[in-house]
Amino acid sequence: MKITLHPYRLEFIFPFRIAHGVRTHTDAVFVELELDGVTAFGEATLPPYLPYTQKSTLDCLRQIDVSYWDAGFTMGQVLVTLPTSIEPPARAALDMALWTLEARIKGTTVPALLGIAGEDHSIRTYTIAVCDREEMKDRLAFGKEKGFTTFKLKLNGKDDERMVSDFRSMSDAPFAVDANQAWTTIEQADRLAGMLTAQGCILIEQPFHKNDTELTQKVRYSTSLPLIADEACQGIYDMDRIAGVFDGINVKLQKCGGLWAAKELAEKAKTLQMKLLIGCMSESAIGCDAAEALSPLCQWNDLDGRYLVKAVPFQN
Repeated sequence: MKITLHPYRLEFIFPFRIAHGVRTHTDAVFVELELDGVTAFGEATLPPYLPYTQKSTLDCLRQIDVSYWDAGFTMGQVLVTLPTSIEPPARAALDMALWTLEARIKGTTVPALLGIAGEDHSIRTYTIAVCDREEMKDRLAFGKEKGFTTFKLKLNGKDDERMVSDFRSMSDAPFAVDANQAWTTIEQADRLAGMLTAQGCILIEQPFHKNDTELTQKVRYSTSLPLIADEACQGIYDMDRIAGVFDGINVKLQKCGGLWAAKELAEKAKTLQMKLLIGCMSESAIGCDAAEALSPLCQWNDLDGRYLVKAVPFQN
């Protein structure tokens, strides 16, 4: 097997403004695997608010010896040989490329290899970052043009009511919100949750700081809207801690380290009776297509990264 690493910069179609700040791009590393003329890609995306970089991702991937994986390889064999020190985005990129490669060699699909069956009934959302009224008009039109009928509004704890008001003045579509940890008090949360319920919101993602389970639990008792953990749930090791605090989790391959880890998260969530949202870190179509394998297990699908970034020169 041959591996080729492609450092790349994903350029956003619109500036991406959330509670963490604003950016026009995200660094990424694409993994290209080739075996007996069959190729497959994986993707690591590296937003600046996380501790992983292109350099650390490349360093992780360069330590992996893929030369001994031959045509008879299986993902089960590979997973046990990967160093435990490999960073989650690097592991996710290699993981999704390997699953895709194995599926192509065996003439099957990634969901079939993962044992995921059934129809996909998830609600799909298009993300509108924090923006002014004119920008929202353009973003809403773009999302509708791409076929979306449900939206996700990014909030920052300062312009939240104005964002929802602008959206409602232009659309009666259902919407979710993601505060990205921007809310700070229970009074603020109760006021905003009441407003969101009245305006037809379908869920609230990560209202408070990831470690503030006390405030999160309080607002959960005061609203009927599902609360979804994102920053508060990085991997399966967080699940027991947040059970009973959140109603569900946002599963992202870049956070947990790939498809197999994401499936384990989904299975754990089911035992805890928690809902699932499959999301992304603004990946291109490479990463989003890989994550689609999990969508039949989820209530919501936020794999809109391909519509947030400009086209990339890689295609699975």
